[in-house]
Order: sequence, then structure tokens, then C-alpha cells
Amino acid sequence: MKNKVNVLPLVLAIALPLASSFYLPSASASATSSTDMLISLAETNIVLAERLNEIAINDATLLNQLLKMADADAAQLERLVNLAETDPEVFAQLVTISNAEVAKEKTKASARGIGTGGVIRT
Repeated sequence: MKNKVNVLPLVLAIALPLASSFYLPSASASATSSTDMLISLAETNIVLAERLNEIAINDATLLNQLLKMADADAAQLERLVNLAETDPEVFAQLVTISNAEVAKEKTKASARGIGTGGVIRT
């Protein structure tokens, strides 16, 4: 009986990380696709990769916004970089619009809640 009690924490210690690892790929899917896109850019469009490197050195916030808005699309990323460099005012407006859309989606998600009795109501 004592051996069974000692095995339970070991089983839980192994099972919990294993079970939680199933959720990790979906949580980091966007990061992986951005990384794939950046690798492809480094292989095919060195000039854009150098421009992105300059942006990363000078304005990391801008780089993060570009990557988020590009949504792992290299052509879209290049268009956004061009726009940010040629017309920063219009790019700032697009950032505001994009952030408003994200905030709206988060508001919809948070509007759903737990009703009485612990039942989730949508």
C-alpha cells in the first residue's frame, strides 16, 4: 500500500507536463509560422532581411507590429515595411486600426462568461 502511495506523485509529475504539452503547439503556432517566414526571407530576399534587421536594431516595437500585421505572409510583410518607411503616418493609422480589431475580438471573448452554477454561457 505504501508503494502505491509513493508512485502516485511520480505518475502525476509525468502525466501533467505530458498533458499540457498538447496545448503548446497551438499556442506557439503563430510564432513558428513567423519564424518560417523569416527563414524563407533570409534565403530568398536578403535585402528585406537586412531592412528588417535594421528595424529590429532601431525599433523593436515597430518590428513586432510589422510581424503581427503581416500574419506570416512575406509579401504582406514587405508591403508593410515599404509603407512604414515611405508613409509612417498612414502606417500608424493602420496600426491603430489593427489594434482596434484585436481589442474588439478580445472584448467579444471576454463578454462570454460563467453563469450561475458554473455553467459557461455564450
